[in-house]
This record gives sequence, structure tokens and C-alpha cells, in this order.
Amino acid sequence: MRSISSTASRIAPGLTSLVAAQLFRRTSRKLARAGERDVLRGATETTVAGMKTWSWGEGPTILLVHGWNGRATQLGGFVSPLVSRGYRVVAFDAVGHGESPGDFLSLPELASCIREVAADLGDVYGVLAHSLGGAATTLALSQGLQVERAVFISPPSDPREFLRIFSGAIGISDEVRARVQARVERRLGVTMKSMQATVHAPSMRVPLLVIHDQDDKEVPVQVGRSVAEAWPGAELIVSRGLGHQRILRDEAVRNVAVSFIDAAERRKRAA
Repeated sequence: MRSISSTASRIAPGLTSLVAAQLFRRTSRKLARAGERDVLRGATETTVAGMKTWSWGEGPTILLVHGWNGRATQLGGFVSPLVSRGYRVVAFDAVGHGESPGDFLSLPELASCIREVAADLGDVYGVLAHSLGGAATTLALSQGLQVERAVFISPPSDPREFLRIFSGAIGISDEVRARVQARVERRLGVTMKSMQATVHAPSMRVPLLVIHDQDDKEVPVQVGRSVAEAWPGAELIVSRGLGHQRILRDEAVRNVAVSFIDAAERRKRAA
């Protein structure tokens, strides 16, 4: 495909950028790991704005947000510890992901998905988001989403970096990449630069914990560090040997994340 894309970039850069822009937004559903869907047993299943949504427990609501080409069940390991501490946990498959219909999504569209689910829920106490879900949550917060606590695991910041990686993978030229960016920005009505998490982070007042692995090959740890440094009062924890996906299944990571979310409520209960 790289050789074909390279040739097409020279012969028909306009058409190539059109096709590439579509591919850039196209999602890909991946099979769940063995046992991953077990968490759905006993969940209350609903549909919000066409998106499959599940909830567990009662109490202040914690919204779980998956990343690009992810699914709600990837965050299933956080359900039980949160429910046991008295929270209602809600997870959803974004448009074009998991069991929800659709084939295309973008960062601002994922932010819209988050705001739609949150609006349906009413008050949302906290958000726990993985990967692109963290960047989308940041964008949603800048657009009016209100929560009391947030945890981002392996968050990216700049969508232009995703476009650079995508362009290299399919073999399009720098000229075509620039055209793809322009097409995407025209369609969304916003520049990629303005979507950066680090652009919005300085104005945030929500207590945030960033957890990022030193050996993450998909989103380098320095990206998570930059988000934490730009976000007033944010805390950063760096793990090792867990990468971008296995970090979600690590018990120590789960415990730290849940404890951070529960910190304020725990102080209230102790008072």
C-alpha cells in the first residue's frame, strides 16, 4: 500500500488526500480479549444517541471513556472497585466503536459523544479515560462538561502527531498530508492545533491524575507528562513495563486511579 500511496501522491495529490482523509477518520473494531465481556453481566444496558451504554451500581456517577478503536469493556476492570466504593459506573461504545453503529469518528466528535452521554446522565462526578478518550475529555471540558475529578491513562495531546504517524504508515507525501489536514479541518470547522490537550489544559480547574507508562510505544510518556505539566495542580504517575494497553489491566494502576477519584468523598465520609 505504501508504494501505491507514494505513486498516487505524485500523480493525483488531490484525489489521494480525499481518500486518505476518509481513511484517517475510519474506525476499526477489534475483538475483545477472552473474558473481557464478562463485566457486562448484570449491567443495565441502554442506548444514548445511538451509542450502546452500560451502567453498574448506584451513587455519584463515574464515566469511563475508551480510546481510538477501543471499547467500553476494556475499562471493565475499574467497574467493581468503583462500585464497591459507592459509585455508579457508566461506560459506552462511541460511534463507530464496539457495539455502536457507524464507521467514522474524530477527536471533536468523540468529545461530542462524551457530552451527549453526560447530558443524558445528568450530574457526572468523575471521568476515567484512556488514550484518545483523555484528549476528547479535555476538549469536552473546554466545551462545558463539568466533573469533580478526572483520571487520564496514557493520554495523547496533538492530533497532528496521529496524522503524521498515519501518513507514514500508508506512505503519502508531506504535501498530501498537509492537504489531508486541511480537508479534516474544513470538515470539522476547527484546526488540529486548537484541539491539542495542552492548549486547553492551562484553563482547567478539575483535579487530574495522569498515569502513563514509561514503555508506551503508541503514545510516548513525555506526551502524558506535558499534559500533566500544563494542567494546573495535576498529578503524574509513571509506571513501567505495561505499555499502552496492558496498563488498563494492572491492579496497582486500578487501585491508584480509584483512590484518586474517591479521595474527596473519602475525606467527607471520614469527617
